[in-house]
Amino acid sequence: MVQSPSFRRLIGELDSAFVIPDEKGIKKVIYNAYDSMLPALINKININAKSVSLTTDMWTARNGQGYIGVTCSYIDAKFNLNEVTLTVTHVRYPHTAKHIMESLDKTLSEWKLHEKIFTITTDNAANMKKAISDMKNIEWQGCTAHTLQLVIGKGLVPVKKLITRVKRLIEFFTHPKQSERLEDIQKNIRM
Repeated sequence: MVQSPSFRRLIGELDSAFVIPDEKGIKKVIYNAYDSMLPALINKININAKSVSLTTDMWTARNGQGYIGVTCSYIDAKFNLNEVTLTVTHVRYPHTAKHIMESLDKTLSEWKLHEKIFTITTDNAANMKKAISDMKNIEWQGCTAHTLQLVIGKGLVPVKKLITRVKRLIEFFTHPKQSERLEDIQKNIRM
């Protein structure tokens, strides 16, 4: 983005004195910020949280690579809810419970959270459930929103044909020719 000529012209128009950093400079700033903030965040969680709950989800990107995201939630001594995204990281293929557990274990070690975990909330995927159940002293919690979505989806299956028919009926009467015919019939009935 920073190398785009049109972006550089735009920034030049906004502030001609501003020097746009190059890609390497931006990466350096990001890495330095990460390196200085990570230990501070780890320390903050370890000081302020007696226990934490994690939420995790896994997905496959368009390129076929699997990724897992992990967030941490805890309530501090002042009863404030704190949430931190711990990681979004690659999970090697195949996405077995073992590989998921290895990825989670690496994150927990990096953040020094093994002894603080109360629960880990995931969807109902068998590999996620097994990964959590294979971890010592950690409880698995199914995501209520995900379960509700599945229930509603299955509950709507019987009415799908009805919905399709109603859509066709609406589409039929929204065509100008049919709409005019319907109006004529309604006028004739009123007389």
